[in-house]
Amino acid sequence: MKHTMLMSVALGLSLVTPVSIPASAATAVQASVSAPAVFDRKPYTIPHKKFVLANGLTLIVHEDRSTPVVGVNVWYHVGSRNEARGKTGFAHLFEHFFFNGSENYPHGFREAMDDLGANNRNGTTNTDRTNFFEDVPVSALERTLFLESDRMGFLANYISKEMLERERGVVQNEKRQGDNQPYGRVHYEIDAKMYPYSHPYSWSPIGSMDDLNAASLEDIRNWYRTYYGPNNAVLSLAGDITPERALELVKKYFGAIPPGPPLPRTETWIPKLDRDIRDEMEDQVPQARIYRSYHAPSWKDPELQHLGLFVGALAGSRASPLPRRLVYEKGLATAVNSYVDDAELGSRFNIVVTVKPGVDPAEVEREMDAVLNTLIENGPAPEPVRRSQTGNLAAFSRSIERLGGFGGRSDVLAEHMTYAGQPDAYLNRLEAMATATPAQVRAAAQKWLRAHHYTMTVRPFAKLAADKSALDRKVLPALGAAPDVSFPAIQRATLSNGLKVVLLERHSAPIVNAALVVDAGTASDSAAKAGTASLALDLFDKGSKSRDVFTLADDLASLGANLSTSTGTDLSIVRLQSITAALRPSLALMADASLNPAFPADQFTLQKQRRLAQIAQERAQPNALVQRILPGLLYGEAHAYGKPATGYEATVAKITRDDLARWHASWFKPGNATIIVTGDTTLAQLVPALEASFGGWKAGTAPAKQVGTVARTQGKKLYLIDKPGAPQSTIVAAHVSETPGQPEDLAMEPVMQNFGGMATSRLNRNLRLDKHWSYGTSGELTMPRGQRAFIVVAPVQTDKTRESMLEVAKEIKGVAGERPLAGQEYTSIMRNMTSRLAGRFATLSALESAAITSLNLGLPDSYWSAYAGKIRGLTEPQLNAAASKFVRPGEVVWLVIGDLRRIEAGVRELGWGEVTTLNADGTPAAR
Repeated sequence: MKHTMLMSVALGLSLVTPVSIPASAATAVQASVSAPAVFDRKPYTIPHKKFVLANGLTLIVHEDRSTPVVGVNVWYHVGSRNEARGKTGFAHLFEHFFFNGSENYPHGFREAMDDLGANNRNGTTNTDRTNFFEDVPVSALERTLFLESDRMGFLANYISKEMLERERGVVQNEKRQGDNQPYGRVHYEIDAKMYPYSHPYSWSPIGSMDDLNAASLEDIRNWYRTYYGPNNAVLSLAGDITPERALELVKKYFGAIPPGPPLPRTETWIPKLDRDIRDEMEDQVPQARIYRSYHAPSWKDPELQHLGLFVGALAGSRASPLPRRLVYEKGLATAVNSYVDDAELGSRFNIVVTVKPGVDPAEVEREMDAVLNTLIENGPAPEPVRRSQTGNLAAFSRSIERLGGFGGRSDVLAEHMTYAGQPDAYLNRLEAMATATPAQVRAAAQKWLRAHHYTMTVRPFAKLAADKSALDRKVLPALGAAPDVSFPAIQRATLSNGLKVVLLERHSAPIVNAALVVDAGTASDSAAKAGTASLALDLFDKGSKSRDVFTLADDLASLGANLSTSTGTDLSIVRLQSITAALRPSLALMADASLNPAFPADQFTLQKQRRLAQIAQERAQPNALVQRILPGLLYGEAHAYGKPATGYEATVAKITRDDLARWHASWFKPGNATIIVTGDTTLAQLVPALEASFGGWKAGTAPAKQVGTVARTQGKKLYLIDKPGAPQSTIVAAHVSETPGQPEDLAMEPVMQNFGGMATSRLNRNLRLDKHWSYGTSGELTMPRGQRAFIVVAPVQTDKTRESMLEVAKEIKGVAGERPLAGQEYTSIMRNMTSRLAGRFATLSALESAAITSLNLGLPDSYWSAYAGKIRGLTEPQLNAAASKFVRPGEVVWLVIGDLRRIEAGVRELGWGEVTTLNADGTPAAR
């Protein structure tokens, strides 16, 4: 039971969908030879009568008493076009169900047809219809009609899970069999590329394996109830039966079947490609093959008949120009084929050329295009058009010799009733073909074949084979020692105005990065004007005193340079990315933006509006909200580290341009700054360039920041923030820890990496990999110059909030000492730490980051050069001692952001201490 596309195959013929001719073949052929300008319909007419039952079933009867046989043909107007993405293959799968019997005949339709001596029987599905046909002796007609009516109206309750599984397997094997043929997967690619994703022709009628696997019993029953009612069907009978007797029997067996629902139906949908598309694929085939496809008119459009005649003129016989040139004259191809896939919404014009072994497909395609374009331009001569018309009429004459089956009289009548609403519409199509002029054929070709097209070249898959191997894959290869890691020597200089210079040379690419690092950061903000430092830096690239925002942007772009800023807890940073050849002028632009910011009024207003919008976004996004609220909970809002970098709505609203100018004048002093340069330059080249750009920066003294010391965090506190309807809760556990400069600092790096710094960390392994409650968690020690913070952030599904808090608490106690890092876990994390060092400093940005860390924490110049060796020397006791010093479970405070209606009771049940509900701005919420 094949799923088929209706197509006109033309190697010796150019066919359109069959139209009819009478039994007198000799008369028909003689008429066709002359191809009259006025088409005589009489010789091609199939006499018939049409009836419509009260339930909507259309009956068409053609009486022919020459043999005691009746061709029975049922067309349902449903195909793969009625499917949806995710549920493809249903129409074809359901075709198979029709052969399994029905409620009142549970013995199988195939067996019934064998028993009554049916011939020429099958069922097929394409994009637009499903049909079933059989030629039966007149003595078996009544039983056949009973069986057809029973599967039309009495199949739903007979469909079972076992039947679904059986037929699903059969269809999947049919699909595998088709896919296993040479070039068998090409049509999937053509369908997907020729049609947009939402178009129902973009998938194959046989569907996808995934969709077939997903089909449920209810899906199948719904499909049957929707599309297989009598009002969506045409029953065509041709042969030894009178119309009156046919109507009597059909009313008897079909008349009581309830109609199905009304169905929407798109008339046409012909996409247009916006460009030529080229594809290549390899397959287990002996020869390369070229497929070319163009969109073509819909089934009803008379131009489709004209395009079919062009097919015949192009490749309808050995003497036609395309096979003649490619096969016989040039010897480039072994087969040439051209045809039209005619379909209800829109058709396709196709050319298929099988390339001779050893010939370059590109050469074949050039010749193919030359022939095609010439014929499109000039049009076919009258004689090839006449030959195509004659061939079509002759082929049609032969096809309707049969009562039933593909192209037989019952099939012709059913098809044209289904698609055109008239059983004799085939005469209109036949007339459009038979009376077409060469000028009409040329016009159709120029209209449709000068459009963008799709070309697929299939090449033979190379004969590949795996080498024989004696390798024992049960034995895992040993790991070598981690490679040594070098760090560029830190070179230093000081400009005449006191600006410190640090250079890390690397000449692997002609680029240079520079970072102007000013000792300011959010710690320089006052409580009343929180957000000043970051707002000022946001405006550095919005215009200087000599360049407006657009001029500065253009000047940077003309040099291939990028300028950016960032604000950390302790530092304010302006970053430049430059190419080596333009370093000096790029540094001049960096200096202009950094030392002479204009804070233009229009840009200030705009940036302030954006900042207020940014704060609103931060309050809405759970992880960003954590960064806003947590500093105040740990350090207190009066502390230099207790404020969010972006400030608060109230403080940002108070900031003026003068505030930004004063902040800049106070903190941007050469003695309070260091410029860190990495990349393709030398100190001898760099210092003069910096003197030229930054040397005029006047010296001065910056204020001293007041970064106080806070007491240890008082634990047993839980803070809740309501986010109604949230599908996740964001769990935070944190406390203030030790300042940098501790002997255990280095040991804490592998500890925290193993605890919460990688995909297979303890936190992730617990909540993501084992329990699947979270997409990802993290645990870190922050890196300010003052007291650091231990922080765990765990977004989890709402219904596992309480359980996840218990797991986080368990992991914190574990790293603090209850579960020492030892054995294989220690070996693994140390291998991770030492092995990844090889790539840690691979970029200039990584070198710059390391240098900024050294600057902020006051690390010695030898720190990074000795880093790898010191990491390798860490022992289990050192790691565990560090963990117990820095991580203190009893001091943890908790912050949970989520849907309190669902999670609050469970959190309170933990009994972990005082519970306070906060607003999104961190203030206590009224309850």
